[in-house]
Amino acid sequence: MPNICIDCVKDHHLKDLIRKEGASGECSVCGENGQVIDAEGHRFFQLTKALVRYYFSEWDYNHHWGGDGYESLFYGKDNRFFDESRAKSDEAYEDVVLSITDGPVYEDYDKGISIFAGYTDGEQNMLLKAVSTDLDHHILNISERLKNENHFNLEGDIIEILEEYRDTASLVLKENMALYRARVGFKDKKRVLFKGFETEFHYIPYKGSEIGAPPPYMATSGRVNRAGVSFLYCATEKYTAISEVRPHPGDRVSLAKILLTRDVKIFDLSSTMLLSFFDTDKMLDKLKPINTLGVLINEAIPPSERIRYSITQLIADCIRQLGFEGIVFNSTVGNGKNIVLFDQSATSQDESSAEMVSVKSVKYKYRNESLVNDDDIYH
Repeated sequence: MPNICIDCVKDHHLKDLIRKEGASGECSVCGENGQVIDAEGHRFFQLTKALVRYYFSEWDYNHHWGGDGYESLFYGKDNRFFDESRAKSDEAYEDVVLSITDGPVYEDYDKGISIFAGYTDGEQNMLLKAVSTDLDHHILNISERLKNENHFNLEGDIIEILEEYRDTASLVLKENMALYRARVGFKDKKRVLFKGFETEFHYIPYKGSEIGAPPPYMATSGRVNRAGVSFLYCATEKYTAISEVRPHPGDRVSLAKILLTRDVKIFDLSSTMLLSFFDTDKMLDKLKPINTLGVLINEAIPPSERIRYSITQLIADCIRQLGFEGIVFNSTVGNGKNIVLFDQSATSQDESSAEMVSVKSVKYKYRNESLVNDDDIYH
């Protein structure tokens, strides 16, 4: 029975499963003692296959459709699953990989995870698409309907979807948790006299209400709030808070530390929730709607296309109606998470920790979306 330890798996879902269900023992991959799990056990086997389905579309690995084969996903620099570099030998690593790849790749819809779409009556079924990018058509249709329908007419549809995940997505932020909020600019600047000479400028950051949630009459439309609705946007760490206000090089940014004054229940759209939906293909299909909500609220949208916030604002409205006090979602510009609180009365500001920072540079990531030539255009 091959075991694998928490240090020999890469993906955090696998690590979390080992933390929850593992035991002390010797790892068959690295030979060290630690927290391990049976690599042939049903739960570990199904989760590893679910991760393949989450990250990859079938054409990425099915060699009949241009892929390098199912086994190739567990080797090389793109391997997301196991740490080959820790293996005590090639054979030890291969034994663990084979415990996955030699297992069933076709399973009943409500019994396990299938890796290949297979055939029906001799005809190729539609190839499996990566769960992470296979968005729920019902939710996308609601988003499209918002172009012609009032948002309150669609609240029932979104609430019905959210109800399915009320417990799974519930997250409690504990009292005294520190969050960070940034604002481009500063309250004042002064020169300091030192031995009769003027030194460089010292900048005084915004504090209190100057950097808190704006009053409703000043609140413009945002990712989560409608115009005229005041929510408190924060981040879990400083870099993310600063990055989220999109400063330019040379800008000075005020930074505030926000403390929760009580426990706050929020709706989590920052995690994949895969550990709650990985046992079967049926469960993976149940993951699709909540994953779609997360993709929509995490999507980077330029200011010129703020109309696309209509769906994320509707999602937030419905989450609030379900009794949650905020939302957490991933940042597109930092490694931390964004937290939006519907009511800032559950917070206080540590004004003694106010900071002033100067932005030295901004880094951009991009992808080429240009056409190769005019012949690529569909007429």
